Amino acid sequence: MNSIRKRTSLTITVTGLFFGMAVAPYQSQAQEKSEATIALSYYKKADMSKTVVATVKAKKDKKFVPAKNARVNFYVLNGKEAQLLKGVPTDYDGLATIELQKDLPLDTGRSFTIMAKIENDNLYEDAEEQVRYKEVNLTINLNPHDTSRIATALVTEMGKDGKEIPVKEAEVKFYVQRLFGILPAGEEYAVSTDEKGEASFTYPKGVSGDTAGAFTIAARIEDNEQFGNVENQAATSWGSILEIIKDPFPRAIWAPAAPWALIITLVVLFGGVWSTYCFIVFQLVKIKKEKTINN
Repeated sequence: MNSIRKRTSLTITVTGLFFGMAVAPYQSQAQEKSEATIALSYYKKADMSKTVVATVKAKKDKKFVPAKNARVNFYVLNGKEAQLLKGVPTDYDGLATIELQKDLPLDTGRSFTIMAKIENDNLYEDAEEQVRYKEVNLTINLNPHDTSRIATALVTEMGKDGKEIPVKEAEVKFYVQRLFGILPAGEEYAVSTDEKGEASFTYPKGVSGDTAGAFTIAARIEDNEQFGNVENQAATSWGSILEIIKDPFPRAIWAPAAPWALIITLVVLFGGVWSTYCFIVFQLVKIKKEKTINN
């Protein structure tokens, strides 16, 4: 009886060791994490909303590709303490986006710091990135009825005393808002601000507008080391008036409405064919009735 127990115990032990050796490589492979990197972008839009976008990439086959389903925790630095804002998973393109609060805690240099971290993720190694930007305001001043079509962007930042200070040598780019995107307003559409924090741009003639000649102007600060990405918009009536076409889809073979000549021709042809069918059916019915009467 004891020998049987010993043999059974030995068999279980050997089986367990063999199973553990067989499964161990797969467990180590499953637990292996990919190296990850984070890049942060900050945007202040025309409606004064603020967003931060984290672009996460992971190393695969010796190159970095967009990392899907990586959970990114966003923090804001308040004094020396990092406060968690929100955790967001990345999408198919490796992007995680959050909207920031209106008033962010500022340091002694009137700047705010946003951090993004990948922490204890099952698929990716820990990674961290942070950006530090100053709060800046971008406004557009223009006269919609000005025939010179000059748009002036004013860039200011808040001083320690709470007053706005002009920002010099900040590059502002001028655009025209369209239905499916935004287009540069001209060949040389980037202008740097002067000592007053102003950058002026003359919009060219012939910019197409709506039926009243109105279109939307956009001014942007893009990828600035101090301010990030800032945008504002304003409406004006400097555009050329859009003419309304009375008949935008004339009758044609390729148009929704076919030409009358084609419609009449088809009606005559099909009408003739169906008239022949009806005549034949009428004659058959008549012949059948006469045959019934004669019988």
